[in-house]
Amino acid sequence: MSDRIFSTIKACLPERWAWIFEHEGLRRYSENTGWLFLGQVFSLLVSFFIGVWLARYLGPQQYGIASYVVSFVGLFSFISYLGVDGILSRELINYPESRDALLGTSFRLKLAGGCLAFLAASAAAFLIKTDPFTRLLIFLYASTFIFQAASVISIFFQARVESRSSVLAQLFATLISAGLKIFLIVSGQGLLWLIVIYMIEIVVQALAYFSAYRLRGFSCFAWRFDHKLAGEIWRGAWPLMLSGAAYFVYLKVDQVMIGRMMGESPLGLYAAAVRVVEAAYFIPLVFSSSLFPAIVNAKKNNTVSYRRRLRNFYGLMLALALLIAIPVSGLSGYIVDFLFGAPYAAAAPIVRIYVWSDVGLFVGWAASQHLLAESRTKLIFLANLLALSANVGLNLWLIPNFGLVGAAWASLMSYLAIPVIVVGWTWFRSLRRVSGEAV
Repeated sequence: MSDRIFSTIKACLPERWAWIFEHEGLRRYSENTGWLFLGQVFSLLVSFFIGVWLARYLGPQQYGIASYVVSFVGLFSFISYLGVDGILSRELINYPESRDALLGTSFRLKLAGGCLAFLAASAAAFLIKTDPFTRLLIFLYASTFIFQAASVISIFFQARVESRSSVLAQLFATLISAGLKIFLIVSGQGLLWLIVIYMIEIVVQALAYFSAYRLRGFSCFAWRFDHKLAGEIWRGAWPLMLSGAAYFVYLKVDQVMIGRMMGESPLGLYAAAVRVVEAAYFIPLVFSSSLFPAIVNAKKNNTVSYRRRLRNFYGLMLALALLIAIPVSGLSGYIVDFLFGAPYAAAAPIVRIYVWSDVGLFVGWAASQHLLAESRTKLIFLANLLALSANVGLNLWLIPNFGLVGAAWASLMSYLAIPVIVVGWTWFRSLRRVSGEAV
């Protein structure tokens, strides 16, 4: 099917451009990006519009409770992540022959991390003054950490530039979840069943990953745990885990702080605004997942090509962010009114500001991939830690003085921290290299 599509496009182009579609590497990466883009766009559209329907159905207060639960549990997601994903992707690219040891070891590490994350989130819910019903919701949603270890299979397919199988697994889980959410709305169920549906979606996705892996002729029973390899992965992963802690916390801490400082209804308004902006968050993930193998391979083989690909990657992320931020900021009032209705009208000024955080987020994602390719995991941690510190400090100052708009400004400014740090590091390193050559 993909061959027919490429042939059709090639026939429509001038002859001098035909060589592009004869380049096997380009065809492979383009097809992989296309599958990732298709999967993410479909999942996004389904999840986004079902989410908007849920927001209308629940109202700002109930929607605020659901957002608080998701954000609170998200603070502990770095424990289940363990920083393994980036290291696993890089090692699968560099050492494909060690597939079973890498997957088996990474799976067990992430399974242990998921159990720890579940226990930590549950314990924190009891330590913090939270009502019993919200604690129950947190307990249920945190249990999804245990099943997220199956994501190593998705990383395996991405490293092979064969994302079709993992995308189909994600689409299957998305459709199951969407059907259940529609049933929830139509039947008039409440928040408890919504969290249960979130759990079902993660479990179905995990089972679909295992099925896709088996259908491609691989066996999970061949995976093996290697203690020495686990130590090597952990030595490279712990800075990524700490940076992941900073990243996941500063991604969700604003909503947790709003919920604690302003209450559930304001949080519902803010969460609706964030949902509008988050609709584009899949874009840097899609391009990074597909193009990261090309960047790593270029680093191994050709320094000039590696630097050119990095520049192009940064430029692509910046251009995409601006293409989203400019129209959404200008049309924020119409967008909020169309999607959520009059009860959420106060979310429009938040969208107008918050959408510009895409610039920092998109370019920052490219910067993180750049540092990962350079094995600068400690610098990734430092950048995320500084961004987190800026986010918390700015929220503590701006929320009491400017309310929800202040929280939006805090996110915008803190998201710019990572690209600023990486650009500064790159400039300083180039300056030292030029000085060394001059000497």
